[in-house]
Amino acid sequence: MGGMAVEVVGKCLGIDSATTDKVTKALAAGNLTAEQMAALQAADLQLKTRMAELGLDAEKLAAADRASAREMQMHTGSHTVPILASVVTVGFFGILVGLMTGDLKMWEGHAELQMLVGSLASAWAMIVSFYFGASHIQLGDKK
Repeated sequence: MGGMAVEVVGKCLGIDSATTDKVTKALAAGNLTAEQMAALQAADLQLKTRMAELGLDAEKLAAADRASAREMQMHTGSHTVPILASVVTVGFFGILVGLMTGDLKMWEGHAELQMLVGSLASAWAMIVSFYFGASHIQLGDKK
């Protein structure tokens, strides 16, 4: 589905021969037109409609993915997951402290630092979700 998503987003943004890198750079640039944003919203709605037609629930798929990762970790006892989680956590909060103290500056011309902070924030959210569960349980779920 990832390749299909890149292709659809690339088409919405008017990118020929869309790749993950091209799409990521276009989205990170932050200069989307109103037409491009509308096309992305329409594509998102079409994807959700198609998933519903196929009986796919994105949240259930994501929850099953997290559950299988947790189960694998319990069975293997690998040190990779906690080490990686620790490195991402220390890196993320280290950069945040650097930004807050002024040791690191996020100038407009440094998109790489902005992308790094965004990526680390996403990774840290996934780590928290892995260890503590998802924070977006739908109302009405009996757990």
